[in-house]
Amino acid sequence: MGKKGQTYFCEVCRQKVEVVKGGFGILVCCGQEMKRVEAGSMMETWTSVHHKPAEGTSYICKVCGQKINVINETTGILECCGQRMKRE
Repeated sequence: MGKKGQTYFCEVCRQKVEVVKGGFGILVCCGQEMKRVEAGSMMETWTSVHHKPAEGTSYICKVCGQKINVINETTGILECCGQRMKRE
């Protein structure tokens, strides 16, 4: 369950997203639950070198309404509530 402003990271493909609107679904990428990036952690420092795509890609879950912005986009498939998130 993501909350607004939290950042999540996929350990498989290194995709990084930020929650814009919270929801009750669990963020999944590459078939695994995404890990939350804690403030001040080594993961926050390591992932901060990746920049947000120029086009500002956003995804939304059609079940719980959770919305995310992609910070570092990869080929990973984003899921929430057991189904693919829809690109906005």
